[in-house]
Amino acid sequence: MPTGCGRTQALLSAALSASRADTLELIGTPLAAQAAGSGHRTIAAHIGRPLSTVRRWLRRVPENHVHWLYEQVAQHAFRLDPEILVRPRRWPSLLGWRLNVLAGAALAHRRRAGPELPHWTRIGLFARGNLLRPPLRT
Repeated sequence: MPTGCGRTQALLSAALSASRADTLELIGTPLAAQAAGSGHRTIAAHIGRPLSTVRRWLRRVPENHVHWLYEQVAQHAFRLDPEILVRPRRWPSLLGWRLNVLAGAALAHRRRAGPELPHWTRIGLFARGNLLRPPLRT
């Protein structure tokens, strides 16, 4: 009798979002645009995705997830460069501020590890591929 957990597991590229068919860059760009004040219609037109998809992505980032994202990046940022956490540029939204800290951590990681990985892939590594929601608890 098999003793496995009954689940299928697969390794994804770090550039992909968990549970999504799109890359972290394609999902992260609208989040950053919304944080900077763009609306979902403008964002959808800019990235060439359906309005309903972009609206769904933007709604998938509740405030509690923004805090989770910050906790993830804070752990990495502190190890890379603690100054990232005390000097981020202020944004009008909590999401924008958190994404700015994520970007700072990604830049610090690039200085240390090299330029091979794209920016959003680094952010995805820090967020464990979960830009739109925290991982499911089991």
